[in-house]
Amino acid sequence: MYIYIRAMKRSITFEWPLLPGSVSTARSRCGKPGCACKGKPARLHGTYYRWTGFIDGKRTTKTISQQAALECQRRIRNFRKLQREIERVVRAALGEAPWLPRATESKRGKKR
Repeated sequence: MYIYIRAMKRSITFEWPLLPGSVSTARSRCGKPGCACKGKPARLHGTYYRWTGFIDGKRTTKTISQQAALECQRRIRNFRKLQREIERVVRAALGEAPWLPRATESKRGKKR
């Protein structure tokens, strides 16, 4: 789904759904003595997929499936594209800030 926002001759187009955060992978050792994860060479458990982000202002990590990790990565890409579009619009708005001389003023010249 694409969402289109238009305001005063400026627009942002982005793809839905969005998800802030990041996805990482991890392998680990367990607490069982004699497990293969403690051998030499160690055969670690996993690969485990984890999403990390903020929920209600708190940093949160969720262990997720590989399929969920792929979907999270797609949504994170959508979120980051939206962030870049917002930054583009903000840069354009700063270029038209009220403290900058207007194009019509610079064309007419200043009266003394």
